[in-house]
Amino acid sequence: MSRYLVLGSLLALSALAACEGAEAKPAPATTSQKMQASNASADHDLCVAFVTHARTCTDQYIPALVDARAAADKPEGIKAEVAKDRDGVIAQAKQEWSTDSSDANIEQMCSSPKLAQVATDEKRQKATSCNANADCTAYTACAVPIFAENWAH
Repeated sequence: MSRYLVLGSLLALSALAACEGAEAKPAPATTSQKMQASNASADHDLCVAFVTHARTCTDQYIPALVDARAAADKPEGIKAEVAKDRDGVIAQAKQEWSTDSSDANIEQMCSSPKLAQVATDEKRQKATSCNANADCTAYTACAVPIFAENWAH
């Protein structure tokens, strides 16, 4: 199994940390551009909060993520790996997660140009709702399906 088990889930956050608009232009900012910049900042902050929350819930989050990935067989072959050695896959995912969920990597992921797609209000609302769960089991049950929605894309 490779590093893309956890990192692939993080990159799926494009629906949460996305923004319209891409490159700065020398012309003065229009109201629309100012609004996009404001949305981008809010989406960035939501992404950081969402992934940081997942990090605080590692013991519940990673096994649930592994199970969801196995059920969807994303990445291909993980279903068989989990059937053979679920605990080993979870241990490897936790090891990857210890790096992938560092503050620097979260910041890089939530600022990535790869995330420059338009987030829907529905996905923002779901992520905000998940973040409101202080209980890690509730947060995980809410958050993992958000990642799973994006695996097909």
